[in-house]
Amino acid sequence: MAFEEQGQAFWQWLEKNGATLSDGIAFKDYRTSEDAGRGVVATRDINQDEVLFTIPRNLLLSSQTSRLRQQSGMAQVLDSLSGWNPLILCLMYESQLEDSFWKPYFDVLPKDFSTPMFWNKDELEELKGTGIVEKIGKDDAEAMFAQEIQPIIKDHTDIFNADVHNVDLFHQCGSLIMAYSFNDQEEKQVEEEEDDDDDEEQEPEGLLAMVPMADMLNHKTGFNNARLFHEPECLRMKAIKPISAGDQIYNTYGDLCNADLLRKYGFADENNPFDLCEVNGGQVVKLCCDDNESLRDRKIEFLMEEEALDE
Repeated sequence: MAFEEQGQAFWQWLEKNGATLSDGIAFKDYRTSEDAGRGVVATRDINQDEVLFTIPRNLLLSSQTSRLRQQSGMAQVLDSLSGWNPLILCLMYESQLEDSFWKPYFDVLPKDFSTPMFWNKDELEELKGTGIVEKIGKDDAEAMFAQEIQPIIKDHTDIFNADVHNVDLFHQCGSLIMAYSFNDQEEKQVEEEEDDDDDEEQEPEGLLAMVPMADMLNHKTGFNNARLFHEPECLRMKAIKPISAGDQIYNTYGDLCNADLLRKYGFADENNPFDLCEVNGGQVVKLCCDDNESLRDRKIEFLMEEEALDE
């Protein structure tokens, strides 16, 4: 299916399943003009606070909504996993189903990634001297796959195929989550209301989920003109400033330096006021601290208090 046809099928799927899409927006192909893939463009002037689209919660793909949860024994398996792993396992399962409810959504998601996780050794050499390489975490991710995900796949051959649900698919799904997922804050509020006694054990974020359509908006530092609002029945994207016809509609990925943009999303902004140069903390300590252990500890404490050094 062609790029535009996939976008049209996805749009129709959204509307068929309860999403509302403004008549002032449309998909646009930014692959050539901005090397950014699919994006969302204003087809007419849009007012501040105007609703661009709403996404009902039944369209969110999470460990709670995936069909995998309905498989025998998998609810307990998913609930036993932590971090991204429940959603990664659900994406690995759903993305390979021809009859998945989310198939039109998977069809518009990327299959190839430009993040350093997928660079070869020669390409990674270009990052020598930066702090990006040590943050990629490919070895750690593969160790997690081997220890937590692969045993589940091997133990449930009626659900998974080890030749298909492999480490490559694991990396692909992990990259989708890094670049496209949202923390559903409304879901977090509901959980907190239902379990106030366990506040100290609550995760700092809400339920991790893929939010179809919300993740179609690209990021460009300083150009953010839309924001996603989490409401009880739906997620609502609104314009946070007037948007002129023909302008791209941007959500923000955060006030990120170029190193983080490259590592997480595979691009960097040429004009980025949040850019910075990170220096290895171990090197700072080695160069600035002598053999006096007490003085070294005081210097480290001072640097951490000034947020110049991370743990």
